[in-house]
Amino acid sequence: MGTSTNIVVGVQASSTLKIGDYGALETAARDAGFIKGGISIEHDLTSTEIKVDQALGPVDRVPTAESMKIKLSLAEATLENMAAAYGYPTDAVASGTFAFGDLAGQTHKTLFINVNGPAGSTRKYTFWKVLPTGKTTQSYKRDGETLVDVEFAVLCDTTKTAACRFGQVTDTAAA
Repeated sequence: MGTSTNIVVGVQASSTLKIGDYGALETAARDAGFIKGGISIEHDLTSTEIKVDQALGPVDRVPTAESMKIKLSLAEATLENMAAAYGYPTDAVASGTFAFGDLAGQTHKTLFINVNGPAGSTRKYTFWKVLPTGKTTQSYKRDGETLVDVEFAVLCDTTKTAACRFGQVTDTAAA
């Protein structure tokens, strides 16, 4: 029988998404503010089937590739959020101006996502090394908010052990 308190509803009231420089601690990361439409964390595992002559079906599957993406819409269309979505460093924003163009290399970031967890707990995702995928949109409309849509690719951080090179998820019990 299931446990209804393990059903997670909603995101979190504050500090849902923090964006830090690559390797930064959460305390040094910038709160990206409100989001709209939730956060989507996609995991894709590609594997190949092992087939032998002595069996009609595959006898095993072996992983050959793994990838993760994080998709969200930032409801606060600040210059800092735009810079992060474009892959620019924090210092690309100065004196109320975001200068962009001819990006020589994107700046890796560390993401911290704090959401509701099961049984009233808090769930924290830490993604060690991410880059925006290069596709972002801002639409200015008469009848709606301007959102900064962003998709981050999670990269393997080879400074971590093999078991947690993408990141980690931690549940903290309700107080």
